[in-house]
Amino acid sequence: MSILVLTQTGGILKPFAIILGFIMNYIYRFLQIFGINNVALTIILFTLVINVLMIPLTVKQQKFSKMSSLMNPELQKVQKKYQNRKDEKSMRMMQAETQAIYDKYGASPTGGCLPMLIQLPILFALYRVIYNVPAYVEPVREIYEHIAQPIMSASGAGDIMTTLIKEMSLRVSNFDISNINKIIDALYVVKSTGWSAVSDAFSGSADVVSAISQYSTEIIHINSIPGGLNIADAPVTLGHGISGIFPGIIIPALAGLSQWANLKVSQRNQPKPDLDSTMGSTMNTMNLMMPFMSVFFCITLPSGMGIYWIASAVFRTIIYLFIDKFFNNKSVDDIIEANKEKAAKKAEKRGEQNAKLEEYAAMKTKNIDRRSISQIANAGKGNGDAKAEKKSESSNAGGKSSKKVDKNNAQADKKSISGYAHMLNRHDD
Repeated sequence: MSILVLTQTGGILKPFAIILGFIMNYIYRFLQIFGINNVALTIILFTLVINVLMIPLTVKQQKFSKMSSLMNPELQKVQKKYQNRKDEKSMRMMQAETQAIYDKYGASPTGGCLPMLIQLPILFALYRVIYNVPAYVEPVREIYEHIAQPIMSASGAGDIMTTLIKEMSLRVSNFDISNINKIIDALYVVKSTGWSAVSDAFSGSADVVSAISQYSTEIIHINSIPGGLNIADAPVTLGHGISGIFPGIIIPALAGLSQWANLKVSQRNQPKPDLDSTMGSTMNTMNLMMPFMSVFFCITLPSGMGIYWIASAVFRTIIYLFIDKFFNNKSVDDIIEANKEKAAKKAEKRGEQNAKLEEYAAMKTKNIDRRSISQIANAGKGNGDAKAEKKSESSNAGGKSSKKVDKNNAQADKKSISGYAHMLNRHDD
């Protein structure tokens, strides 16, 4: 399919963008069956589909959030217990007690971060797809292609397009007049009021003027939003009076409100952050700033991104409510009970290792004689080093010179200490 050729995204995001673009392309085609040709509605349905597909990650993240509301008080007690104890043994003990709490609730320290890390490349790819719809939605591309084709053939088209990109602040990277995809990228970000300027710039080419006259109206129609707005335009345009502010201001306002509602719903079961701690203070600041950041971004970005932002927050909120209802029906106690056996097996597996770690942490090298270090190291290294030590002792018994004996002992001790350090590192890993 041509969508694979048109994809402009590179690197790790490319496979995600291809899959998401494939979905968006067929949503648009599905709407065409009912005579609907509208990119804004496609973005809304596209956002719904993506959020539904990500429900497993959302469930995992919300489950961890539910557990965190119970774990955090216990974790904070452990942290306070060891806050002024920085010796190695205390750090080991704090780590063991912290892990025991996670085991008790069947959770993982990375349980809240992992779903977000998985979602990040998907979210970045989503922005790429929505920012460049013609590269992924073939019917939309075909409309822009009707204008891009005659532009490529027009005399002096390269200089004209370069001037338009600069004067109209069109967002396009590495523009190349011989690449039709780059021309389409530039045309896609032309505002609904900017087509007359493009037509005037190509007034010397009848084919370009005719194509713009015929297809610009259709482009404005498929990109339209109720209220006379357009997804390619910023919702708020200063310097145009009340018409430049209203009704466009509704988009950033709804973006901020929907983001605030989503945060309230997703965090309502979590304990209030401890404002005295650095982490709690940072989280509280982020919760306050995120709705305002949504407003700012949706004022400066094209309205299409604002539509996505609002739809995403609304769908996430609805999904969170449904998942929360599921967890209310299935109590946390039931979930914890189901995790006890699994946690017990993990604890049993770590029992012997933790005992050894505590023993090693309590040791001070300066309080252990040379022979003790050798024995500890040889116990972890096996028969090879034992034979080497035996050979060294045999040489000493045979009446070697004191200089030779000291040299052999020094080498053996060096090797033993190295083995002891290696053994500790292995347990640390």
